[in-house]
Amino acid sequence: MVSKIRNKPIVIGVLLIIALFISVSLSFIFKEPASPYFLAPFFVIHNHDVNSHEVTVEVLDQHNKSIINETYSLEPGSDVSRSRPLSLWLQQEKREYTFKVTMDDQITNEANLEILDSHTSASIRLYTVFGETIPYDRLREPIPILIEAVEY
Repeated sequence: MVSKIRNKPIVIGVLLIIALFISVSLSFIFKEPASPYFLAPFFVIHNHDVNSHEVTVEVLDQHNKSIINETYSLEPGSDVSRSRPLSLWLQQEKREYTFKVTMDDQITNEANLEILDSHTSASIRLYTVFGETIPYDRLREPIPILIEAVEY
C-alpha cells in the first residue's frame, strides 16, 4: 500500500508532461505559431500607396519548390508581416529564396534574396519612392513593387 502512494505523484507528473507535450504539438500543427521576439518576420509588405491592393507572394526555395503562396489585402498605408515557416526557424546558414510578388493580378516583380539567418527578412514595398538601398528622391517616380533583404 505504501508503494502505491509513493508512485501516485510520479504517475501524475508523467501524465501532466505527456498532456503538455501533446497540447504544444497540436498548437504547432493546427495553427502557425507566433514568431518569438528574437526572430525577424520572414517578410513584411508595406503599402505606401493611397489605394488598397491585393498582393500575392510566392516564395520558392533554392530547389525551386514553392514554400509559401499566399494572398493578402492591404489597406492604404498598412503593413502585413508573415512569420517564418516552422521549417525555417532554426535556419542558421544563408539560403537564397525567390520572391515572386504580384499586385492586383497586374504587376509582378521577382527577386532572388539571400536570407542570411533568422535576423534577415524580405521587405516588400508597394509604390515607394525610397527603400533600404535606394536613397530618397522626391523627383523619382514611385516604384510599384520593391523587394529587398533587410537585417534586424
